[in-house]
Amino acid sequence: MTVPPTDRPPRSGEPQLTDADMRVLDFLAEHGFDVSRVHLLPEADRPRAMALVRQMQVLDHYPAEAADDTLVDATLARIDRWEAAAAEARRIEPRRIGSFRLADLVGIAAVLMVGTAVLVPLARSMRQSGLANACRANMRTIGTALASYASQHDGLLPATASIADLGTLFARPGRAPAARQSPHASAAPQSRRDDAAAGRLDAVGAPMQVDVRTPHSWMRIRIQRVEWHAFDHSENLSPLVAGQFCGAGDLACPGCATGQPCFAYRVPLRGERFMLDRGFRSVVIADSNPLTEANRLGLRASHLQPSTNHGQSGQNMLFSDGSVEWHTSPLIGDGTGAMDNIWLPRDSRGVERIDMQAWPTQPRDTFVTQ
Repeated sequence: MTVPPTDRPPRSGEPQLTDADMRVLDFLAEHGFDVSRVHLLPEADRPRAMALVRQMQVLDHYPAEAADDTLVDATLARIDRWEAAAAEARRIEPRRIGSFRLADLVGIAAVLMVGTAVLVPLARSMRQSGLANACRANMRTIGTALASYASQHDGLLPATASIADLGTLFARPGRAPAARQSPHASAAPQSRRDDAAAGRLDAVGAPMQVDVRTPHSWMRIRIQRVEWHAFDHSENLSPLVAGQFCGAGDLACPGCATGQPCFAYRVPLRGERFMLDRGFRSVVIADSNPLTEANRLGLRASHLQPSTNHGQSGQNMLFSDGSVEWHTSPLIGDGTGAMDNIWLPRDSRGVERIDMQAWPTQPRDTFVTQ
């Protein structure tokens, strides 16, 4: 083992290498003390190099014992011990499982119950939120479709009735109320029937006899007194699909029961053109009316109950200005400081009653049904 050099001054009598000796020694070391390379040195350094070579050759005759395998064996043994210690540190001892007790089972059951109580409502809430967002997106699409339809039909909203078949206005196929037309109605020109289909007529109402205003005259028809749950009022949105203003899937709420009308559509005021813009902000589309739905199923429902489309947590509403809002109550302001229940029409005195045969008569009365 070499000893690192020190900065102590040399003692007297100690042999010292000169700079020339160290330079020649470095040369010899680089060339493996090959005497045949000495001639590469400057001529002044060659005698010095030969002297150093002769001194090194003395070491070849120095008596020394033959090397044995003791040091090699000791080194290998030490390496083996180090590798064994490293392997032991990496080894994972399997835990010994004790006996399973009833207390452990009760604890696991409690943890599962708590987790279920937290995760199930959270998952349900996230699903309902996703359905409400998808419903809102469909309503925005319907709002754009209604605006496009109205711009092409003098501001009118879509309706599927005509003068020749006014008894089926808002009627579900196979459940249409009976209607008898006046003699003048059968002579109505086709242009008037087209106006009716575009929404220029009154819809079927509660009275047995109804005066219908057309662009050129008035007509009187007789209609059987029926309730709103006998109609498929949302069918009046079908012209949007027929005219390719939107797709059939846009008219459905993802949270609505399969096979049921999903959206409630505004009912026109008697004697009023079925216009998108009524001069004030009003609801045009909403989630399904729970009163109409309950009557179809023979059940009872509260007039303040939210729509069933979203677990009775609230309903989306599409307004005439194209905006969509979420409301937890069917009550909205009518612009005069009063509250209007969109599930109910007002009677002639302006009172909202749970009457499935009533028809909106007040200018600011908004009534939507499906």
